[in-house]
Amino acid sequence: MLAVLWIFGSCRVPGLLLSICLGEGGAFELHYVHSVERTPVVEVYRVRDGAIVLEGMRFRSLGWGLPLEGYVRRDGWFVVSGLGRRLGTLQVRTTRLNRHTLVVGDRTVPLAERVRDGAHLELFVARTSGCERALQVRVAGP
Repeated sequence: MLAVLWIFGSCRVPGLLLSICLGEGGAFELHYVHSVERTPVVEVYRVRDGAIVLEGMRFRSLGWGLPLEGYVRRDGWFVVSGLGRRLGTLQVRTTRLNRHTLVVGDRTVPLAERVRDGAHLELFVARTSGCERALQVRVAGP
């Protein structure tokens, strides 16, 4: 079962927007619109050994900053899998134009609607009371 704790306003962790208990191997996706191509991109992540790991991605068109090789075509998407790239902290600059959205299970969190346009967010894994591996999102700066 997925536990989501929404935190707005005062909190012990400055800038913390939300905390999602995922557990080891828990998956989440980051959806957004590519800034140049104006097409959808979906990045797939897992929590492994207390860190965020990029497992793969899918996108609708080839373009600036997107892989030019190592993909397969599936149902109109370019799909890259098996990356296993350990990131630790994921840095995201949200914009209304890119419509960054966090998807965990059947829950969708429109990040760009929760913060001001252009906000710098950090997604990271932390131990919390009641959850050994929680995905947390905080506002890191303007």
